[in-house]
Amino acid sequence: MPSPGSPIPFPFILASIFLSFLVLGSYLKDKFFTKVLTNLISLIGSFEILMYLLMVGYSISMGEWAIFFFSLVGFIACVASNIMFVHYYRTTVLPKDNVYTRWLHFFPKTKTFMPISCLLINFKCVKMIYGGFYGLENTLAKFGQHKTFFRIMRMTTYFSFVFQYGFIYIADIIIFARVKWGY
Repeated sequence: MPSPGSPIPFPFILASIFLSFLVLGSYLKDKFFTKVLTNLISLIGSFEILMYLLMVGYSISMGEWAIFFFSLVGFIACVASNIMFVHYYRTTVLPKDNVYTRWLHFFPKTKTFMPISCLLINFKCVKMIYGGFYGLENTLAKFGQHKTFFRIMRMTTYFSFVFQYGFIYIADIIIFARVKWGY
């Protein structure tokens, strides 16, 4: 067990468990439309930017410069992937996919807030529009050129795996190695 004073992310663990129960409720209500993994990635991924900011701040306050460096690079890569996704979404998907644009016409709040949440929170928030959460119509997006949309998602995800998660995992390993264990 970690000794007193060691940072443990209980609030994020508890929030992830709560969100998992929300997705389970969606699945139990509407098994046909609910995409469990898609919804989990969308909801739990929304905590990433906050967790990385906390890692950066905590490492500065503790004077842990290696952790600071790796978590800062991960945070910057997270922000860059959000910007990259929203840019390609606005320049490639919106002008070229008429079916999707017509579908968005019926959901003006989704049209407005989805790019904002992808930019400020996480690009994974976009998964909610096709995740079938509780079978709501605004979570059942229709695409005419779905390959274009999902190519952008894959490209951004690969970028995140290398430049975001790679550095965050290194920071996590350093944090784990430096935690004092005891009773």
